[in-house]
Amino acid sequence: MERPRIHLVAPAGSCQPFVRALGLKSAGALIPYVQAIVGERFVVTGDEALLGAEEDELCGGRSDDAARARNIETALGDSRIAAMVGVRGGAWFTRILSRIDFGVLERRRGRIAVFGFSELSSLVNIVGVHSAGFGVHDMGPAFLVYGLRRHAQLARGGESAGEADEAWMGEHLAGEVHGYFRDVVQMLDGQPSARVIYARLMQGELDPSRPIHFVGGNLTVFTKLIGTRFQRCIDPEGRWLVLEDLNEKPERIDRMLAQLSLAGFWERCEGVLLGDFHRREADLSAAVSALLPYHLPTDRTVPVLRTRNVGHVWPMSPLPLHHPVMLTPDEKAEGTWVLAPAPVSITGECSASRFVRPGRPGRSARHAAGTRPR
Repeated sequence: MERPRIHLVAPAGSCQPFVRALGLKSAGALIPYVQAIVGERFVVTGDEALLGAEEDELCGGRSDDAARARNIETALGDSRIAAMVGVRGGAWFTRILSRIDFGVLERRRGRIAVFGFSELSSLVNIVGVHSAGFGVHDMGPAFLVYGLRRHAQLARGGESAGEADEAWMGEHLAGEVHGYFRDVVQMLDGQPSARVIYARLMQGELDPSRPIHFVGGNLTVFTKLIGTRFQRCIDPEGRWLVLEDLNEKPERIDRMLAQLSLAGFWERCEGVLLGDFHRREADLSAAVSALLPYHLPTDRTVPVLRTRNVGHVWPMSPLPLHHPVMLTPDEKAEGTWVLAPAPVSITGECSASRFVRPGRPGRSARHAAGTRPR
């Protein structure tokens, strides 16, 4: 029996900084590097040219749009591929969405999991809403270069120590990359992730007896789908919105929250999960929390959770979109909740593949009496 595949893709920013940080001679060497981590359970594949592509922000960013779109489309339609891992986010991906025929998912004999975040938030939402897809909002492993370096900087009070931060990142990078791919394999095998999401309830009430479902991700990226043929893939009806972003000013965040208001998202969503927001060294979580009441409905109390485990931050935890997630009170910290995604089998057969418009899993949170924001 042919082994299932994990396909590495780089349809956004360049992977070259990540390759250099790992000490690999070429981007092509990333494939056997990951293969050694996941072992014989899966075959690791990837397009060496796309993994090794450079980017030039002053000259269109990437010049391989057709090849990048074809690589994604081919992987989505290949039933041998059980998972597609976006090695990093970055930029230049949104413009190739129109080139990808997502109808290839209809011909799959099994599900495909797509792991990605940041610039790939739209891809995760689009694939996640399909019955043959499993979209996971999770860091690309290349993000660890930035995430670890920033973590070291914050540990020093936010002041950069230059070479010391770089050295700390280098000491921990390989181990964290190994842990990331082992966690991916664990999830593909139907086991819960070792990286748990903890969230603090900021307002409203929660019903732990019912699962909740998420849409969203990176605020800048997924809002670009509003008004397009992909808007159904981020439809908040009966869903919670998960929001996070990087290096955006509060005024720009406010405009994007207003865009969600104008599109009727706040009236239709069941709740909000605020992830990490920061701009360089500045933590913007409090600023975003202060903006949110200007946009939320006034006729009901929308539950709001806040977490440090989702966004452009390390450590980061995976959050499936369009997939049931249970909320459990954390016994060790009052007011804190644990988000536990339902396990899913990726390698099993998938019948009647089709796009499923997001429905309403329940109105439990919609009209719940709430408490004042803390």
